[in-house]
Amino acid sequence: MKQTLFKSARFSGFSKLIFFVALVGGLLFVSGCKGKSEDPKPSKQDEVQAILISGNWRIQTVTVDGVDETDLYEDLTLRFTATNYTSTNGLPVWPSSGTWSFTNDQANAFQRNDGLLVDILEATSTSLKLGLAWEETTIGSGRASSVEGDHVFSFVK
Repeated sequence: MKQTLFKSARFSGFSKLIFFVALVGGLLFVSGCKGKSEDPKPSKQDEVQAILISGNWRIQTVTVDGVDETDLYEDLTLRFTATNYTSTNGLPVWPSSGTWSFTNDQANAFQRNDGLLVDILEATSTSLKLGLAWEETTIGSGRASSVEGDHVFSFVK
């Protein structure tokens, strides 16, 4: 005759209760243990910053109040680090260097150290579109020329 584990070991009612509680507790403990979870999702600022600092950005097009003004910024390039930027052929709208910081948690704008607010209209691994309001016209002052108005700079890598 076969007897169950409880009958053959002659567990008392109290022993069965202790065994059951320990078993359930152990199962709950094990189910609560998580394996190494993936890294937490980066913030929007972290995501956009990673895109900005991922390489040199070359100008593709520039519009000012909807008019193509790309020729004013021929050969413009931008390079970002976590807190700084450098530009080539961007004067006077893009000084040769400066600092920047996000203005909000959504990372859809940053402010330069000169106080200029720059909207991040698009940021992908291969394209960057920035908008800003420039309040000076400097046509006729050599290479450093600009047109007043709402600028949209489209960059590629």
